Amino acid sequence: MMKLSFCTMGYLEYVTCEEAVRRIAQLGYKAVDFWAYAPHLGPDIYDKGDRKEMRKLVKSLNLEISGLSVAGGALGLHLNLSHSNPKVRRCAIQYYKDCVELAVDVGSPLVNIISGMRVYGTTFEQAWKWNREGIEEIVDAAENTDVLLALHTLTPCESNVMVTLEDTMRMMKEVNSKKLKLLIDTADQNVTEPVLYSDIKTVAKDLVYVHVNDNMGERRGDIHWPLGRGNINWELFFKTLKEVGYDGHLLVQVHSVGYPIDIDGWAYQSKKYLDNILDKLEIEH
Repeated sequence: MMKLSFCTMGYLEYVTCEEAVRRIAQLGYKAVDFWAYAPHLGPDIYDKGDRKEMRKLVKSLNLEISGLSVAGGALGLHLNLSHSNPKVRRCAIQYYKDCVELAVDVGSPLVNIISGMRVYGTTFEQAWKWNREGIEEIVDAAENTDVLLALHTLTPCESNVMVTLEDTMRMMKEVNSKKLKLLIDTADQNVTEPVLYSDIKTVAKDLVYVHVNDNMGERRGDIHWPLGRGNINWELFFKTLKEVGYDGHLLVQVHSVGYPIDIDGWAYQSKKYLDNILDKLEIEH
């Protein structure tokens, strides 16, 4: 079964986190993924009491929590595991550790991890080493919890360290922890490695989360469109997921940076598209 989830990230500019959860439920999604940063479910602004109330709200709407989406990349330049300034790296590590604690408190099974951008004067191998050391510390923080950590690639405009699924597989093997797995984000993979169907088969045994977003595969920034607006062959994509036995969440993480959109419309369009194609392929959702 592939349950449909929607990320509150798309609602950042428009409504509170609580209102976003209500709208996601009203649109018929079965799960919610939280943007784990202010003004939404940030570990710095949601204390223990707030987290308890959020968990109650999610339950009252018959939703489940599929994961936490972290700040970073172009949306959080100070949260960078690759930066040459050790204070920036420490800030990023502490944020991730706080997100693990947040995940435990709200009942999220997963937190994703991104590598950030290496800056001038830093070699690739040095940035890689800093990332590995930071991820090892984050993994240690999750060791005695039920929270999984999923490595998440970014497009070259947001990261020049973990860009391909091959990069995430290398990192996963080097860290060597059962707590560390990986995810596929189609909006990123469609830019960096557009043969998505082969990639699914390559990473299937370690795949724990799938972000479904569309674009034209062009290096024009962080583009996460509703399904059906880009050039991804969704029928083949989901057919391949079914073939490898993937039974996790499908997270719709559509959003826009810099110009207003009808996010309710985007969420509805994506849900309708997913329902139609999954029904056609006889995939339970």
